[in-house]
Amino acid sequence: MENSYITHQLGNIAQYVDIIDRQSSEIKNSLCVLLGYIKAFSDFDTGHGYDNHLEEIKLMIIQLNIKGSVRQRPGGLLELRTRAFGSIYGRSKEEIELKLTQRLKQVQDSNQQLPRAKRPPTLSEFFTEIYLPHKRQSVSEEHIHELNRYMDLLKQNGLDIALNKITTLQIEKYLNTIEKTRTRQIVRGVINNILKYAKQLSVIKHNPCDDVSKTKHITKKGRALSFADQKEFFITLFYTTELRLDKKLYYTFVYLTGTRRNEAMSIKNTDIDYNNNILHIPGTKTETSDRDIPLIPLVKTLLMCIQPNDRGKFFTFDKADATRDIKLVTAKYHLHELRHTFGTIAMCVKKSDPKTVALYMGHADPHVTLNTYTHPEQLDRQLFYDGSLSDEQKSQIMQERYSEILDIISEFLDGIPKFYPQNNQLQKC
Repeated sequence: MENSYITHQLGNIAQYVDIIDRQSSEIKNSLCVLLGYIKAFSDFDTGHGYDNHLEEIKLMIIQLNIKGSVRQRPGGLLELRTRAFGSIYGRSKEEIELKLTQRLKQVQDSNQQLPRAKRPPTLSEFFTEIYLPHKRQSVSEEHIHELNRYMDLLKQNGLDIALNKITTLQIEKYLNTIEKTRTRQIVRGVINNILKYAKQLSVIKHNPCDDVSKTKHITKKGRALSFADQKEFFITLFYTTELRLDKKLYYTFVYLTGTRRNEAMSIKNTDIDYNNNILHIPGTKTETSDRDIPLIPLVKTLLMCIQPNDRGKFFTFDKADATRDIKLVTAKYHLHELRHTFGTIAMCVKKSDPKTVALYMGHADPHVTLNTYTHPEQLDRQLFYDGSLSDEQKSQIMQERYSEILDIISEFLDGIPKFYPQNNQLQKC
């Protein structure tokens, strides 16, 4: 009966090893009981031999289902080598057994320790480390600069906290402090896109911006300057003493090229291929807005009227000045409407293909050019609605009136000293 009990206990020990994360204390107790029975029934013959420590340890590791081997090192030191627990040394089976029990306990403790939850990133951490690298794949560096500017605003207003701690109420309160509805729309869009991407990546479970009230903003539709207003604009622009020459040339450049405000201000001498008459426009909205357009003679002449600075830039004044100072010339129109005028002239006067005009203006979709930047009735409302004239006659009249504007520009540019590129330098002729 005693022999059967020992065999039963050995079986229990093997089972306890398999469920070590839950019952290591029983393993330790069973080992102690087993050790006592082995000593009490030393005449029990198992065929494996209990006459020496090596055989006892071998039996132990077999019954415990531990992969390993045992050997005696010089000087009588015993070594139990296992895959799971490494090498265990001792002078006797009891010593090795005790150390093995300690190793088993250590494994149990480490298995029971729950991994520490990773600290959720703050808004700025996620923005810098995850969101910006993602956006850089599809937008220009100018747009990245704008995103960084809005992130600074969010940080200054207490929203740079862990993503899972940002609440709808916090966002709503901050947005309500922004007076301009357009700015409020943009800021809401920025934080919504960041949190939306965080949710997509399972960083947060809910986007608190989903429940933020949407800001109503009545967008003013862009207009094209009528031929009469264009004529008045350039006469006033060229003869005013309140604007520097570079600003006069800047507004003329936007009119002739249809570039956005920041695109025009980004032009460098390295963007101009004088030999092949190609002008590169460094896109500032999306990667698709980066483009090449023809360098027409009037624009070529205009650029030769400016000596770039040390960095090769033609227009070096502040961007806010560009938007504000046009009011010194006209109170009726704003800067971006020069771009609307370019699109309308290209489509309705020059009769260019819509896709071509879209490429020149940096639009990915020609429908944007047609639906947003084409205002044929605004060039000359009376002419547009005159039923006594054919389309061919109207087109001829518009081309003549446009030529008058170009003549005014050309006459002004002819009176300015020119700088010609030579050996990568611009020298006054």
